[in-house]
Amino acid sequence: MIKRLTFILLLIPVCSFAQEKLLTLQASVDSAFANNAVLNEANAIMEQKRNEWRTMTGIEAPEISYFEEGRNSSATKPFEERRWTVSQTIDFPLTTVYRLKAIGDEAKALEYQIQAQRNNIRAEVKSRYIDILYASRLQDLAEKQKQLADELYKAVYTKFETGMGNGIDLTKAELQVAEAENFQSEAERMLHMGRYSLFRLMGMEIADISYSIQFVDTLSSREVVVSQITALSVLHEQPEYLAAMAAYEASQNKIREARSNILPDIRFNLYKQNYGDGFKYNGFEVGLSIPIWLPFEQSGKIRMAKAYQDEIEWQQKGIEQEMKERIEHAWHSYSSSKQIIDRYNQTMSAKSARLQQLSIDAYRLGEIDLMNLILAQQTYLDNQRRYLDALHDFYLQLTQLEKYLNLELVY
Repeated sequence: MIKRLTFILLLIPVCSFAQEKLLTLQASVDSAFANNAVLNEANAIMEQKRNEWRTMTGIEAPEISYFEEGRNSSATKPFEERRWTVSQTIDFPLTTVYRLKAIGDEAKALEYQIQAQRNNIRAEVKSRYIDILYASRLQDLAEKQKQLADELYKAVYTKFETGMGNGIDLTKAELQVAEAENFQSEAERMLHMGRYSLFRLMGMEIADISYSIQFVDTLSSREVVVSQITALSVLHEQPEYLAAMAAYEASQNKIREARSNILPDIRFNLYKQNYGDGFKYNGFEVGLSIPIWLPFEQSGKIRMAKAYQDEIEWQQKGIEQEMKERIEHAWHSYSSSKQIIDRYNQTMSAKSARLQQLSIDAYRLGEIDLMNLILAQQTYLDNQRRYLDALHDFYLQLTQLEKYLNLELVY
């Protein structure tokens, strides 16, 4: 079992240690949450949706009107009636209920989508942070490879100077040094690419980016025991899936709303009347709108709502299949990487290092030729690289499992 895995980061030299800025993993995630344009846009849309119901209550603005009837300026009574009217029209209450339920379900779907975005951002930031630490460890390995290549070259050159070696072996040794230098350059490129990728995700301004920004020197993981059954059991708890479920509920309520439009809207009129002796009389009127044009006006809305519901159903099935594949992939990759790491720690690390040292000594004594020495060194370096690759993938897959298990596994 792996109780503690650690990435050690050799800090990049800077002119003044006092000017270094330490960037932690959690600070990187927090910065990405605060500055991510897509996430903040989604939050703004969510705020709009939360307040949309206020405009969709089905209660129209009241209308105030003044009315005179039977006007005759030449008669003793210049009018027959005067009145002030307040008119109010409302949708049938059941229609409003379904409409507001649909809006609530849409808001819930947006909340789940934002949660999924946050999970993706967190995993992406942690992955880039892990890439940086991985590139730094590759720099360490590249430096070790360069040291071995230099040592090899010195040994070959010594034999060449004493007449015991030949020019072919010396050329091979020179190529080993050049290859080690290429590896150093590639590791440095990966480190710079990882740094700027992380800074972009964090939303950092160009003026704030500098080589004085350093990273924590360790990255750890608590002991993790995740069964495949556990990983797949949370499939229907994923935010993307729950968002599709909420969207499906919204589509059902929209169908109900469209069908309920067959019910009449209601109109209320209240009167204050004057028949010539002051506004002493009151009156009221209740009206119902008869949806005689329903086949032309509402059938299209009902069909659109049903088609949207079909769209959501297929979207939900697609999300379920995709999420299952992602969880399966993360689980199997995590498990395989863990096995490689365990095997390396238990047997391969010590044996490959021992083989490399014995080969150097044997070559100096003339017991093996240059090809066997190079092969031994390459075996040692390949084992180191394979271990780093497995450790890198192990942490990356943990960040993916974090999204699905709702647990903090990398810190």
